Amino acid sequence: MRRLLSNRILLLTLTVLGTFSLAIGLTESQAAAGVVEYTWTLSALGQGGWIGGPLFEDGTVGGGGAFSAGNGKLLARFDPTTWTENSSDQITICFDVTVVKGPSNALPPTICLGPAEVTGTPIKVMLFGSEHIFRITEN
Repeated sequence: MRRLLSNRILLLTLTVLGTFSLAIGLTESQAAAGVVEYTWTLSALGQGGWIGGPLFEDGTVGGGGAFSAGNGKLLARFDPTTWTENSSDQITICFDVTVVKGPSNALPPTICLGPAEVTGTPIKVMLFGSEHIFRITEN
């Protein structure tokens, strides 16, 4: 009985410490990320790609995405890098493209979208010869 009680106390202690560590880690992570000014998404209408994430006040971008064409013959990873806001409050977002499968020169190494209005509603854009929905929302 004593051993069962000490095992339960140990389990409870580990649970409390784990929860406390997780809470500290989340707080540090949120502080390191900065303040989100906008969020954005880009999605293909059909086969293609998607990307999105937060736009932080300091000009950095979070999130990421992927691209597929030719029924998986061409695969790429999208990694957002920077964003800017012009004097008309229009946003331009840039991201790096890494081809994972297929010819390495099949896609440009960097893509920038914009300038685009911050509307919170979808805007149709052409990318890689197909329609996509581009949306920027103020946080």
